[in-house]
Amino acid sequence: MHFDIATAMTVTSLLTFGVGASLTFATWRYPSNLRAAMRIWVGGVFLQALALLAIGAFGFAPASVLIVVFNTVYALAYAEMGRALNRFAGRRNGLMPLVLVAAVALISFLLAAMWNEPRWRIALNCVPLAALQCAVALPILRTRASLRAAGYLTGILFLACAALTLGRSVVEILGPTLVPADTNMAIRNVVLVSSAILPILGTIGFMLMCGDRLNDDLARLAMRDPLTGVYNRRTLAGLAERAIDAATRDNIPLALLAVDVDHFKRVNDQLGHDVGDDALCALVTLMEESLKPDQTLSRIGGEEFAVLLPNNSEADACLVAERLRRHVERTPVLIDGRPLQLRVSIGVAALTPAMDDLGALLRDADRALYSAKRAGRNRVVAASKMVRAPVHMLRRDTSA
Repeated sequence: MHFDIATAMTVTSLLTFGVGASLTFATWRYPSNLRAAMRIWVGGVFLQALALLAIGAFGFAPASVLIVVFNTVYALAYAEMGRALNRFAGRRNGLMPLVLVAAVALISFLLAAMWNEPRWRIALNCVPLAALQCAVALPILRTRASLRAAGYLTGILFLACAALTLGRSVVEILGPTLVPADTNMAIRNVVLVSSAILPILGTIGFMLMCGDRLNDDLARLAMRDPLTGVYNRRTLAGLAERAIDAATRDNIPLALLAVDVDHFKRVNDQLGHDVGDDALCALVTLMEESLKPDQTLSRIGGEEFAVLLPNNSEADACLVAERLRRHVERTPVLIDGRPLQLRVSIGVAALTPAMDDLGALLRDADRALYSAKRAGRNRVVAASKMVRAPVHMLRRDTSA
């Protein structure tokens, strides 16, 4: 049965155009950080469709012109896909892909215009084309630490394209003396069709990668306070539950700091809530500067924060709290170029055998915090050093 490669490429081109059009509409549903990479990828898909259409046009236009158009546009399609993946991965694009596209265009033009020898044109063009296909796979496979099934699928598909392209180059170099003409033609058709279909499958893999990234971003947003970027109360509860279980099981200490900004209401009332928001963000930066990586900062209220301190006794936690308090006191924050002095009160509580959840630990830290407020603010108070009293009593006359 005769296989009409021109018809097959025309059909594949229309299918690829359809995929590109569908992706164009799909990009609007994604956030801007993903949309930019997706639009570049869509451009690569349309370029690939245009290249395949050039093959389908053989017999309707001069072959030498179509050969140059096909090879150049096909190479440019892979360069754009590589650029999209670099954008997706947050990497800069180098000049090498453009150099490879220029090499493909030059080889195609020179050999089509000056030396009409398809065998060597194909053999030479396949090398930079394979390099471009590898350049699409590399930005994906470099991120092995965060690579998922969709990333592996996409990277492997483009490496398969590169292997097929290099295989075709080898077949052409071996020539008709080692590879029969019928076998050579069959290999050409298989490589051409596979090289047309595999990028479509790679496009599906790229969309799955975008979906994974979107889900990760949504999960991250659910864990973080939208203003300051630190963990929110819900995330603190999960982290504290695991930390309490570990401390109870392994008999290691655990402490919690309750941190509140002194007189923060005055900042909002006198300078405005926008300045107040900027001040909270600057305060978070100051606090993170005085904490170690395993000391987890969370925002649990308007201007109230909590710090989970694994493997810290109450005495250790008091030292951490005092270091944090002094750092805030001694470092004015700059808001619109103006210095703003903030101070914090801190309550310290340590896990005891009677406690089994974050609520109990936070209540003790909260009592100590409001004891610090009643004692004059800008100080650290440990729960074990204060007289037990209902927390609602400690909160009287301690506004901000």
